[in-house]
Amino acid sequence: MSIATRSQRRIGTSSVSASIALCLAYMPTASPAQALEDQEPYLLDTIIIEGRSAAADAFDAPESNSVIDGQALQEISPVDPNQGVARRTPNFNLVESGGPYTNTGVIRGVGSLFVRSPFDTSVTFNVGGVPQSAFGLPPTILDLEAVTVTRGPQGNTGGRASQAGSVDYHPNRPSFDTELLLRGELGNDGWHLGEIIANAPLIDEVLAGRLALQYSSRSGDIPNVVLGGNDGEVRVGAARGSLLFAPDAGTNGLLTFNYGRNDDTIPLFISRDADCFPCSGLNPRNSFERENLGVSLHFDHDFDRFRFASISSIARTTTDQVLDLTDGLILDSFGYPEESLDSPNEDVTISNLLETSFFHEVRLSAFEDDPFQWTVGMNTYQSRFDTVTDGTSVIDPTFAFYSGWQDNAFRLSSYSAFADAAMPLVDRLNLLTGLRLTHENKDARYRYFGSGAPGTVSDYIQDARFSDTYLTGRVGLSYDWTEQAAVYASVSRGAVTGGTSWTPYNIPTGSDEPLFPTSTSWSYEAGVKSRLLDDRVAINASIFYNDVKDGHLLAFDASRFAYVTTAFDYETYGGELEVRAEITPNLTLSGGLGYTIARLKNISVGNSVGAISGNDVPNVPRLTANIGAEYRADAAAIGLAQGEIFGNASYQFVGARSADVSNAVRMPSYGIVNARLGWENDGASVYVFGNNLFDERYIAGAGSYGPGADFVRVGTGRTIGVGASVRF
Repeated sequence: MSIATRSQRRIGTSSVSASIALCLAYMPTASPAQALEDQEPYLLDTIIIEGRSAAADAFDAPESNSVIDGQALQEISPVDPNQGVARRTPNFNLVESGGPYTNTGVIRGVGSLFVRSPFDTSVTFNVGGVPQSAFGLPPTILDLEAVTVTRGPQGNTGGRASQAGSVDYHPNRPSFDTELLLRGELGNDGWHLGEIIANAPLIDEVLAGRLALQYSSRSGDIPNVVLGGNDGEVRVGAARGSLLFAPDAGTNGLLTFNYGRNDDTIPLFISRDADCFPCSGLNPRNSFERENLGVSLHFDHDFDRFRFASISSIARTTTDQVLDLTDGLILDSFGYPEESLDSPNEDVTISNLLETSFFHEVRLSAFEDDPFQWTVGMNTYQSRFDTVTDGTSVIDPTFAFYSGWQDNAFRLSSYSAFADAAMPLVDRLNLLTGLRLTHENKDARYRYFGSGAPGTVSDYIQDARFSDTYLTGRVGLSYDWTEQAAVYASVSRGAVTGGTSWTPYNIPTGSDEPLFPTSTSWSYEAGVKSRLLDDRVAINASIFYNDVKDGHLLAFDASRFAYVTTAFDYETYGGELEVRAEITPNLTLSGGLGYTIARLKNISVGNSVGAISGNDVPNVPRLTANIGAEYRADAAAIGLAQGEIFGNASYQFVGARSADVSNAVRMPSYGIVNARLGWENDGASVYVFGNNLFDERYIAGAGSYGPGADFVRVGTGRTIGVGASVRF
């Protein structure tokens, strides 16, 4: 396990640079006999964290992080990639609200549990160093080298600042080898997966290209009692093409084109108390169609004493959605006429969301082998977000804020300068420090034209502006007890800017939409990282405390019959433990445990949303855990002449959590079991797999309109199938 040298990093100094080949799960693996002969300890390949001040080994980085790579990536379903990543990461919980809220997470109990705009950066999602919109498509698992989840405030080394942490998806880069991988899967409930990955040198040692294509689909598994058939169908398409230009050992450029499509008919919520649970009473079915197109250019050049890096990107995301506001199974307890609940022409909204974003960053950094590690840089992020909603069919006063014709536009201009350094103070003791200055301007334009819904006005216009400048950063110490063990402690300042809501609840009634404040936090962390028994065992542990002011939390406002965002103070504390161990040359075990207590504080008495000091922060499980095992052996053990047999299984647990700040509704804990069994050799593999083997219909989100009208978002059921791949 060694950090990559400058020469090894010729084709990619600013992104993940570990030597993980295309689709590691399908690489040939040495037989047990060969492994014993080689006598080379093995635990983890080196994963280089993108954007750090040096190419730091993920193990050695003085912060709490989790890395998902190799076979584990292949086991994550492409129809819900963020959920798959979150369940493999201690103290990381995805906010599964559906609709446009696809990149919304909570780390260590900190995060916006209901995103007010696509500009939210409580938890940042990045692909190849490029920040993603909170309303963008979930990053695809297609052709990845690794996914890294880093806990605690981020931003001192580039990208968008985050208050809670970051999730980084690291795509494979082109290489100067010729490769072709074909993979396919078939399973129950209409599961289909097809994947093609091709890599080729175009000009020897100078220009290389890579193309990755994937399509997957799954039929719905939520019966619709009104329309018949099933809701919940998902179709996902992804494509990535990249060109690497490397004219010399110190210079390279990477041009990448990305395309993604993600369509589903998953109900946002269904009745928890329905006799047919899980089932839907929607008419028409909800429909969400999302499409993303982006291009990015990375350029790196090594000067004599430092490295220069530049990233530029532009992306365009569109979302078309049809939303039935009145599911009869949820609202029939309120005495609504059945014909109103089941009508396809009443209380339906049709919306179009369009976002165009631009990101540019330049930075200078030290080389990996320099004793004084540093990074300085600046970036800008610009976004234009426009929404048009047709709610002219909304006649129920309960949903008046959805009514009429709404044409709203939002603009963000963000500018940042950042610096980070790690320097030796005395033998084995290092100082960790970083600072980021951010300035953001946000503009909102609301245009409302009423359709006569009770309680609404005929038209209303509001222009709003929000501006803020703030400092974030960290200071800490790390100490190397031995070459195999290190401890660290740090204090960090985090923030996520305020602004205006993309969903106006006041405009239809003739009132201005209020601004919400910037949320700030202090984060304290201490941890230990150790490698034992000739690197066959790795144990990472950390503890933390977060003090959050004006946190953006989800609350139900009975006067509006709607879920709104509030700004409440809260605190979170707990810890993480992760272990990976090679028990024998054939058997590897891994596991993670996260524990978080998150409670509201300084809450004024008599607020309209039922919040009380001491209540649990919503959607924060106290306990998260995962454990997995993988066994590999020479196929001769079962009478095959060549190749390996392999089997793996994992259990992922998410604890109970509250649905909103009043703690009136709780979501129960759940556990999911996944497994895979197969054979592989140098160029092919076949396997059987099971995701959610015991068909746990877990509750991913919840709320309540009142007694007898609880609603939930339900997770995907069991998928069992077969797969095969061939590699040339």
